[in-house]
Amino acid sequence: MKKRIYFDKEGDMKYISHLDTIRFLERLFKKANIKVKFSEGFHPRPKMSFGNPVSLGVEAYNEVMDLELAEDMDNDELLAKMNEFCPEGIRFKAVEEVPRKASIVNDFEVMIYEIRGEQEVIDRIAAVLAQDEIIEERIKKRKLQKRDLKEKLVDYRVEGNLLYLEVRNTSPNAFLGVAGVELAQVEIKKMGYKK
Repeated sequence: MKKRIYFDKEGDMKYISHLDTIRFLERLFKKANIKVKFSEGFHPRPKMSFGNPVSLGVEAYNEVMDLELAEDMDNDELLAKMNEFCPEGIRFKAVEEVPRKASIVNDFEVMIYEIRGEQEVIDRIAAVLAQDEIIEERIKKRKLQKRDLKEKLVDYRVEGNLLYLEVRNTSPNAFLGVAGVELAQVEIKKMGYKK
């Protein structure tokens, strides 16, 4: 039985990496006595999957996780068990059943972000987003690679010192890099996904 679980990660929990979040959830399932299906092989892992990882230090709302259970469990019971053993900063909000072949990456490809900062910084990012091409250059395997981020940009709007950004399967950090903006200059929140 495959469940899709929606959760928020905020406060101090935003400093927990993606891999540490996975380890935390593995311990949570044991503590809450939730029977999870495991992969086969020499190093069995719980059968769970996530959307694109959230950058360290970014609060995430309406994050999505798929989990395969070994035993049938009611959605409300699963939600209650998970929240019972959660620390402050992580809260499970909803559970729904999904087909076994369902994939988060296929179902949710557009991510929604809020970026807050000084007006000059937000204006600099918006100027980059307004360009016809947004070329990111990075060195990979000692070779200069270029990609146009414009095809990853779905929509954006600016309201004062707040930028609302919708992107397709990419991190907002790439856009900040092109704009010459350091992560310390802004506060980023991932607000969820769009189907």
